[in-house]
Amino acid sequence: MDITNPSKAWLGGRCYRILNPLATTTTTTSNINYAQDDDNYLYEKAQYEDEVECAAEQEEFQVEQLNNGKFQCVFPVASSYISYLIGTKGATRKRIENETYTTLRFPGKGQSGDVVISGRDIKTVRQARIKLEMLVGQARRRQPATHFLSIPCNTPNIQESFLEFKKQVLSVCGGNRGVEESIFQQPNKLHLTLCVMVLADERERQHALDVLARCPQEVLRKHLNGEVMKVELRGVEIMNDDPGEVDVLYARVAPLTWSHSLQNMAEEVVHMFVKAGIVTKEKEGVKMHMTIMNTKFRDASGGEDTDNKQQQQQPRVTFCARQILEEFQDFEFGKMEVEEIHLSVRHTASRSGYYSASGKIPVLPF
Repeated sequence: MDITNPSKAWLGGRCYRILNPLATTTTTTSNINYAQDDDNYLYEKAQYEDEVECAAEQEEFQVEQLNNGKFQCVFPVASSYISYLIGTKGATRKRIENETYTTLRFPGKGQSGDVVISGRDIKTVRQARIKLEMLVGQARRRQPATHFLSIPCNTPNIQESFLEFKKQVLSVCGGNRGVEESIFQQPNKLHLTLCVMVLADERERQHALDVLARCPQEVLRKHLNGEVMKVELRGVEIMNDDPGEVDVLYARVAPLTWSHSLQNMAEEVVHMFVKAGIVTKEKEGVKMHMTIMNTKFRDASGGEDTDNKQQQQQPRVTFCARQILEEFQDFEFGKMEVEEIHLSVRHTASRSGYYSASGKIPVLPF
């Protein structure tokens, strides 16, 4: 690793240098149960270092001065991460306290609440808070996503075209390796994914809903400019470079309204969740696509991704998409108006057959 140009991690709208990359650690935590007792907890050395001022804007946390002259900061955290912050026999807690000259006060065992950080000056309290945030971010990245922001694409005309596409692919390309009915998406769950996230408790879910509720005024208003947002779904592409070894095949998305961009709107909506510390910033922007075939669906009930541990341990069986790309490169799935953005819950279904939503906002012209 070039120490003059270290890797960076985004957390809560801030960017940090990572001078102790995960590859150099020896403890494995891929199967950690974050709710286990402190004494049995497998601790992995944290990834955190000094802050880099490379975020254009951020949501700051408050540090208050107490009557005794010390400073204090409250860090809201889901109870499932408390054991991770304390570490084996309190090792993580002690190390952070020693490094930052602060005191960390955690909720009692089995209780929910905030972590309270106190210290002799603002700088040390801030350093301790950042270290805790980095640890929570590290733990969060090891958990499967619970929610995602989606734009439903299950209008009747899109569903009808998708079913025709599926019928033709199975008829023309069904003999190709790995192409079978189980890897197709369910028609009533067709959607565009903006981002995925882990919401570990009700407080985090409410935080995400609050951010989503701000999007119409802070993002959508300037992009819609009094017009309905329309898109066209036409043609297919793959996520990787080898058409002979494909896991995901998707429909391309093209805007039909020139005065505003669905891509720009999606980027700004996701940025609000990154800034709020709910979503981890990705190096690449939002990739607008509608998944229509995915090997994660293979043999799953009803064409749905799963977090089943036994199925996760099994290698994904790819499929050959060469003929599909040739025969259906300009297939027309149809046009639609973007009506809503959902905070969708993974592995669920509402009465309509689409994913259950924790919340949703309309995408209407202002």
